[in-house]
Amino acid sequence: MQKFIILFLLIIINSSFAQTKFFTPEEIIKAYHNGTRSEDGNPGKNYWQNKSEYAISVFVNTKEKKIEGKESISYHNNSPDNLNQLVFRMYQDFAIATKSRDWEVSPNDFTNGVSVKVLTINGVEINLTDDKIVQRPGTNMIVKLSNPLLSKSINDIYVEWSFQIPNQNFPRMGEYDSTTYMIAYWYPQIAVYDDIDGWDMISYTGSVEFYNDISDFDVKISSDRENLIVWATGVLQNPEEVFSENILKKYQQDSGNVISLSDIQSGVKFLKNGVNTIYHYKADNVPDFVFSASDHYIWDRETAETAPGRFTKINAAYNPDSYWFKYVSKIDKAVILFLSNDFPGVPFPYPSMTIFNGEGGMEYPMMVNDGTTDNWQSTVYLTAHETTHSYFPFYMGCNERKYGWMDEGWAVYLPMEFQNRMGSKNPESNIDTVVDVKVRSVNYYERVAGTFYDVPALAPSNVLKSPSYRNNAYSKAAAIYDILRDMLGDEGFKKCLKEYIYRWNHKHPNPYDFFNTFSNVSGKNLNWFWQKWFMEYAKPDLVIKSSTTNNNILKIVISNEGGLPLPVELTIKLANNKIIKIHKTAEVWKDGNYTVTITQQVDSKVSNIILGNEHIPDINKKNNTTE
Repeated sequence: MQKFIILFLLIIINSSFAQTKFFTPEEIIKAYHNGTRSEDGNPGKNYWQNKSEYAISVFVNTKEKKIEGKESISYHNNSPDNLNQLVFRMYQDFAIATKSRDWEVSPNDFTNGVSVKVLTINGVEINLTDDKIVQRPGTNMIVKLSNPLLSKSINDIYVEWSFQIPNQNFPRMGEYDSTTYMIAYWYPQIAVYDDIDGWDMISYTGSVEFYNDISDFDVKISSDRENLIVWATGVLQNPEEVFSENILKKYQQDSGNVISLSDIQSGVKFLKNGVNTIYHYKADNVPDFVFSASDHYIWDRETAETAPGRFTKINAAYNPDSYWFKYVSKIDKAVILFLSNDFPGVPFPYPSMTIFNGEGGMEYPMMVNDGTTDNWQSTVYLTAHETTHSYFPFYMGCNERKYGWMDEGWAVYLPMEFQNRMGSKNPESNIDTVVDVKVRSVNYYERVAGTFYDVPALAPSNVLKSPSYRNNAYSKAAAIYDILRDMLGDEGFKKCLKEYIYRWNHKHPNPYDFFNTFSNVSGKNLNWFWQKWFMEYAKPDLVIKSSTTNNNILKIVISNEGGLPLPVELTIKLANNKIIKIHKTAEVWKDGNYTVTITQQVDSKVSNIILGNEHIPDINKKNNTTE
């Protein structure tokens, strides 16, 4: 409760000085002072971040439904601080019955969480039963250190652990049938220690997702199944040792089918050495590692050239009953090319991408867990949205635990044009169906806007629940980006976005790095815009206050009843059937004014004036016309 009161007071106090003072949290001011961040949006001269190098061997025990692993970590403490404790994320503790969750889990999926058998830090074995040394609050494991991890040091950590694989109704990962798995949130992971918060102590409770250091992974995966195909983050290092001759030949092609329905039905041997198979995957500069597996999934493959001489291998692995999944590999190739060449126009950051047919819709580095969709448009939307997450939060290293809009908002907004275009081209229909995903997003925002649940976007995501969290992270964020793009123009907006990506990829940007970069690159002080959209209670509501015509000069007064800077779009219908369109960007409100007057010469009597359009949020459209 105290957290909410403090947040509320800060917002109210900040709102009182909206026109004179741009709110900057103390953590950000401290970062400026320490030189880790800059007020122009660049990483500071003293910017640092920590990194881990993981070497993991994992065994998938399908008979006991168990993951058993051994893990060596080389942890680089690049910070200026000596660390007196080490914080691990034990995500599967989420399944312990007594843990706090904001995602409903069936009692059938309750487990004992992560069982740690051995833990050594710099050669010293840790007494795991001593609660003065090891504590397990939430999904964190905090280890108190008698010998601190020194600044600028590299530290060796070894862990042996295991956990039970949860069933299908577990969020984002689990067992989908007796030989089909999505394995995520699965290994002891060192939490982020950064220049803003120190150790990230936010527990995984089901809603907010990632904030991980950019790390390197060398992972070997084995199982007790003769024919289990494993897809994973990274690039497979030993396909010649893994696949049987006929599967290897198809795998080495740039596109086509690797495993077909007839292969599955006829019992084709997929693996060269059966249960002795070890998959060896490597992935560098990624914030996480996951893998999926099945012995009866169709496997399609495509290749996208995302820049001259730069390629991404695309896999779609799916249940034969998932009808629309047969198009997914080609859809994903198209969206990766769109993201690389059109918007944002930055080459896709990874050499591999797999869309796995599990459940729901969940992104991971180089891997997506997508449920079965029931139509073409949903398939396009889901594939594009989850693939776009490759940029945000993974390439950009965003903290979506605190700032969900910094990744989900982009994953909604960036692929909209692609989703509209591709979604209207159903390959099994002669009729193009126009689906405007921007309208759908605006409509969702309008349902929440102006209610008690519509809190300022800068409110930390981890203290919010739906609909506040989803509104801020998804639809409201997408609306903000669209209004900003309209204000800066297509080229200006893309220039700012690409520079933001250039400055902060593989790092840890926070909201003010985003704010400051866009202001810096655009050459405009956008603090008034950030203040209104991110830091104040306000709502989208423009009104036609009055309209008068004298000597063929039409004067229209628009009132900003909700306080948010929105574009002003006017459609003027004249008695002689002429239609006049007027568009003003949200910049008309930058001086803090609450009314704007627009004049237009007309050559006939005005029949009607309509304010707004379906792409501009407005919670009360009844006062948007003079009819």
